[in-house]
Amino acid sequence: MKLFFKKYVNEVKNSKMFGKWYARVAITETVGIEEIALKMQDNCTVKRADILAVLSELGPTVRDLLQDSKRVKLPYLGAFKLAISTIGAESAEAFTTNNVKSVRVAFQPETRISADKHHVKELTSGCRLMELPEYGHAKSEDAENED
Repeated sequence: MKLFFKKYVNEVKNSKMFGKWYARVAITETVGIEEIALKMQDNCTVKRADILAVLSELGPTVRDLLQDSKRVKLPYLGAFKLAISTIGAESAEAFTTNNVKSVRVAFQPETRISADKHHVKELTSGCRLMELPEYGHAKSEDAENED
């Protein structure tokens, strides 16, 4: 498996990094629940239909648990919790739900300690980077976000 990247130049004229080259991940396609179920079926004895049934319930179940002030940990993936951004109040009594600006999902990837005592994120472990051979054949991140 390869994680493709594309090179780009910083074109922000007033930036100290103007003209410098960087890279970003190239998203080559979006995979949905059907493709995930088929891949999982190939890796275990559970059938696609059963996997689809479980995966279809995962989102609503995680949502319900998060909204019940729970932290949800999925092995090999990571942990999810809800976090809030707030506006300060002059006193505890003055603080109400009106002081909450937003609620967001916080994700902490699963990590393990390697033999050389470094923290390794499970989702990036063994990742091989490779420049995308032909930039015109993969959707750009901007095009991906427009869908």
